[in-house]
Amino acid sequence: MHQSRQIFYIKKNSTLPKLKFPLTQAIMEYYDITEDMLENCAVTFSMVDADTGIYKIANSEANLEISENRALEPDEVKYTLTYRFSSKDTRKEGHFKGQFQIDFLGNFCGKMAFPTNQMIDIYIQDSITVTTVV
Repeated sequence: MHQSRQIFYIKKNSTLPKLKFPLTQAIMEYYDITEDMLENCAVTFSMVDADTGIYKIANSEANLEISENRALEPDEVKYTLTYRFSSKDTRKEGHFKGQFQIDFLGNFCGKMAFPTNQMIDIYIQDSITVTTVV
């Protein structure tokens, strides 16, 4: 299954916006991922420098967000993989490659990386603002 290339931008030293990867119904059907499998799983995120291949983030805790507003917005994606960057994660500007991993636990033991056909292009851009929360 071809997934379009995802590009994400965030400013240096920022923690938002969250990086999101939607698990569309088409993706779930293509890879035989059931809702039962997603009830018992662990999600992590990794990111490497695109030029050097050196890990900036390695298997850091990520989340599986479940949309509760599907009755109001049935076209919304029900499951989304998300990662919230720390200011340490975004300290260095540059081009990075990222991917999520789902570890299915219990009866559905196994691992799967997303996106499956490529990495997410992540660009940490310079910022003229520096803030410190006290």
